Amino acid sequence: MSKIPEKFHYLRDQGEALLHRLYYSRNVFSVEKNKPIWMKDAAAGKVLKQLTSKFPEFPEQEKIQGYEILTSRSKVLQDELEQHYETFVDCADWRDATLALLTEVANSSSGLQLDFNPVLTTSWLDMMVLYVRLHILASLVQEKRVILAVYYKMYFAIKSMAEPNFTRIAKWVIDFETPFKKLQDEFRCINDAVGKVLTSLTMPYMKARTINSLRKDGALNITLKPEDMAKPVHDQSRFELALAGRMNTWIVYGFLCTPGAFALPGSIELAKFAVSEGYLTPVFRDISVALGPEFSSLFGSYKSKTLKLAGYKKSIKEAAVASIQDAGRRHLERRIYVRQELEALLHLFSDRPQLLGPKFQILVAALSLAKEEIFWYFRHTDTFPPDKLKKTYKPEEFKDKKISHLIYLVDAMVTLVRSHRNIIVTYHLEYLNGADLQGLNHGMDANFMSSAGPTLTSLAESITSSLQQVNASQTNANFYTVRDNWLRLEVAMSSPSSPVPLARYKNLAHRFHLVYQHTRAVDQLDDILEEYGNLKALWYYKDSIFGIPPLILGPGQPKPADPSLMAGVLGVFDYIIAEGPEQPLHVSSFLRLLSIFPSNATQFWPEERELIGEECVILANTCLTKIANAVVAVLSGVSNFYIKNEYQLQEYNAALPLLMKRKEWKPPTKDWQPPADPGTESHFRNRPPLENIRVSERNANQLCTSLNEMFEIVIYDQVFVPREFLRDSMAIHFRNFLRKAVLPTGDNIIQRPSILELQIKSYLHVFTLVENYIDLDVGDMLREVLLGEAYMKPIGKLGRVDWFPDAEMDYRGSMGGALAVFYSEFVAKRMTQGVCHAPVRLAVVSRTGVAVGQANFRPEDYTDIIEMRALARLVGPYGMKLVERELLRVVLNNAALIKEALVLNSPVLEEISALYHKESRCVESLKKLRDMDQFVLKSIAAGNALAFRRLIKEAVRDVATNEVPHLVSVVRSMSQQYTNNTFMFPDLLPVDSLACDLGVNGDTVDQPLKVMLSRSTSESDKRLWELLPVLYACAFVSSIHWREAQYRPSIDGYLNNIHTMTHAINDLVLAYSFITGSATTDADISALLLKFVEISSVFLLRVIRAKQDRSTPVDMPSVMIFLDKFVAESSLLTEDMLERCLPYTLLRNMYKNLYEDRAVSS
Repeated sequence: MSKIPEKFHYLRDQGEALLHRLYYSRNVFSVEKNKPIWMKDAAAGKVLKQLTSKFPEFPEQEKIQGYEILTSRSKVLQDELEQHYETFVDCADWRDATLALLTEVANSSSGLQLDFNPVLTTSWLDMMVLYVRLHILASLVQEKRVILAVYYKMYFAIKSMAEPNFTRIAKWVIDFETPFKKLQDEFRCINDAVGKVLTSLTMPYMKARTINSLRKDGALNITLKPEDMAKPVHDQSRFELALAGRMNTWIVYGFLCTPGAFALPGSIELAKFAVSEGYLTPVFRDISVALGPEFSSLFGSYKSKTLKLAGYKKSIKEAAVASIQDAGRRHLERRIYVRQELEALLHLFSDRPQLLGPKFQILVAALSLAKEEIFWYFRHTDTFPPDKLKKTYKPEEFKDKKISHLIYLVDAMVTLVRSHRNIIVTYHLEYLNGADLQGLNHGMDANFMSSAGPTLTSLAESITSSLQQVNASQTNANFYTVRDNWLRLEVAMSSPSSPVPLARYKNLAHRFHLVYQHTRAVDQLDDILEEYGNLKALWYYKDSIFGIPPLILGPGQPKPADPSLMAGVLGVFDYIIAEGPEQPLHVSSFLRLLSIFPSNATQFWPEERELIGEECVILANTCLTKIANAVVAVLSGVSNFYIKNEYQLQEYNAALPLLMKRKEWKPPTKDWQPPADPGTESHFRNRPPLENIRVSERNANQLCTSLNEMFEIVIYDQVFVPREFLRDSMAIHFRNFLRKAVLPTGDNIIQRPSILELQIKSYLHVFTLVENYIDLDVGDMLREVLLGEAYMKPIGKLGRVDWFPDAEMDYRGSMGGALAVFYSEFVAKRMTQGVCHAPVRLAVVSRTGVAVGQANFRPEDYTDIIEMRALARLVGPYGMKLVERELLRVVLNNAALIKEALVLNSPVLEEISALYHKESRCVESLKKLRDMDQFVLKSIAAGNALAFRRLIKEAVRDVATNEVPHLVSVVRSMSQQYTNNTFMFPDLLPVDSLACDLGVNGDTVDQPLKVMLSRSTSESDKRLWELLPVLYACAFVSSIHWREAQYRPSIDGYLNNIHTMTHAINDLVLAYSFITGSATTDADISALLLKFVEISSVFLLRVIRAKQDRSTPVDMPSVMIFLDKFVAESSLLTEDMLERCLPYTLLRNMYKNLYEDRAVSS
């Protein structure tokens, strides 16, 4: 008897190891993809079929066709099958030793009961169940006969002798192919012991399964009696409650394997109740068996002279039906109860961790019930019952939306216990050295010591001696010997011949059991948490937890038998993300589950760790991505709701009610609905959408709070930072929003920058709310995205004026690229289609009655100074550089065409330049000019781009002055320390570049334009570009565009945009004078511009004096004042220079006539 503890320890450890080994063998030979290659070979399959046809007998080797397929690789096959064969050998050896131990304990004990000898009883029942589980698992290993037969034959082929264990192992395998019948035969010798111990569990088992009783007794409630809150709880009921999950397997396996036990009163009722608890009973990991049919078969076929079970077959069948019809509802009620009590305990222990010590037994009982319910749920969900019982099966009754809450509570409670383990250990050490020691000394009175005998006395004294040496400050206490000695005492005192039977010394036995439990709380705390709170085995139900992703079939790949797999299956994790109100708080527990799943691997299948770990990493990526996407989806919905409400405040919504009051107003379409009035979303009838938004916000906030619980988490060999997933998802979504919002209609018409700015502000407001719930710098992320959408690496040359690249730029669909392309195409194409540049309005406006591209397109909505400022705020200097680059390319392209006109007309221009003061000869020369209309048209196009570029610069300057006034002031002061750097002195270029970026550079300091235009010419074209002012002067009397020019005071410009040529002439002459070396001082450039004024004045005065013809302008006042506009635009010319060529009184009269005649019509 003294070796009983060691036998239990050894056989339990060996049995658990064998379960892992059998599971590995089953996984190898039962899963098609894991089978050895030689077993999949068709020829080898025929050989194996012949070899095992009469197992364990073998046909003669000569009669097995193709046998050489096996013998040719006998060594390889033996090595491959050896570990599996040895598993069966060890199982057979373990079976003999375990059955002997079970029989020995049963025969040597007067009775096994939780009240008298709890440690011995639980150890014996656990060993019995382990014995049954091992044989069930062994029977589920496919190809057992192939493993034994091939290994035996290869062993014989190599060593020329028979494998000594084969006969015994083969008989064991054949006997247990139907395990329950053989187990019933083997357990006949312990029928009485099993029956007595199981029937003694009736009351505690029934009580643990009755929710009303648990609530009434306050089994898991420590606040029911506040006066006893700090008192230790050590009663038998809490200990039995912690064993409730194991009791079910004890009962169903025990009665199924020992039918003779049904002869005891109440045994059948107990079995019926246990069977009705569920239609699946766990075996190992994800393997379960349906025992309802086995009980029905047992009750129908069992024969005994003293016991007639056939009469109870109907009642056991009813219990099997109840396991499907009622079990789901009962377990749901139990989960609700456990969840409520465990949550209350978690909050109380978190607030008062000092209670963990005295209430540790209640905590263990709560964890035990919760773990049992969690595994019961996943064992039964998505699993169909046996065929005979499917008619009454309703899958929805086995679903629980709150199961994630229970998982979270178990995980949180285990984490709490680990963080306060010192409190628990210290409390129990003090209890052992205090109350426990006193209780033992009191119970071990003189009568006990005199009657016990020397052996029992020495065991009891060794226990008390160990407790006397306990110190509360111990950190490495070891009480294994104390517990083994108590088990020896239990065995000895349970013997019928014991001088001190347990029935007489109940109080002493109870105190010894308390010592047993308290010592475990000291040195086996991790083992207790592993037993009652570890959920790593949920890995084997991962499809129910994390779902199955949609199946993507490859070319020629057949469709699965289950059509639902094509669309994927949602798991518990997917539901908790979408459902509230408290569900999203629990997502962190699923990440922690993924971190512990790889620990399911054992030394018997070490490769499993890598397989599980890699899949856990994939699942972690998927889960975190789903969480982040769920948060972002909510934030996006809320943002769109805000944007929708912002639209209610738009000007056209304000004007619409006024229009609707007019008699002639009609709805545009039959199904037209007026826009909602501001504030109507708060009306009672409109509250559902608002409530949905609030619930969605709450879910997102809870998801963020859950992510914030962990800064990082290690899953297998990867470190995950959950908040970074959210940051990346928010960045991606915000980037996609920007790209979609900038082109909302998809027809290359951008959103108005001011509206786009409002939309972005709504997004920014909602996204920054995340910072209230998670430690994440959302502002930095948003700035990074906005910068990325506006910044292109090729233009990022800081402090340089040649910042634009030569090659085409790939905008990659960015917001800045879309804006740049739109405005460049607008300037290059749309400004020639019924729109005109209006300097007085600082915008490009549409002409009345002239269609501009798409319907309802109003250029002023996109180009006025307010929109340009909004654009500058959106994309910043980098984004404005993208627009500027495209505009400079428009100027460059048109400058190339202007150069062609110069080359074509250069001989004539030389004549005119020398003889323009001689009217007769000049007129003849003017008639020789060619392509003047095209020249003027391209000059207008270049002028449009330059005018729009100046509008952009003004917007940038206004925004910079408002946002960074100190920087603008400093840069302006720096640039004013020297004269305008017209000729691009290198030392001054960095300041020029900075001034240009802020829009505070002077007109002659347009260095980017000079650099861009230098690509289309060289110093050899010096004389050619000196003729440009002459060509512009000749255009007054040689182009139809000047003939049609009409000045409009309301826009301070011309309807055909010819007034933008003031920018083209000024900027092109200045730039090409520097590029070709025609000018070395500002005076040289001024002379060229003055030459244009002088020649133009001569030509225009001649036109006024002479008769008009088809080549001369019709509206001379409009043409004449162009020169005044030109001089005003130029920083190198003054009004007195113009007056020397054109009397100011003449210009004044023309202005007067224009304003008087056209002010009203304009």
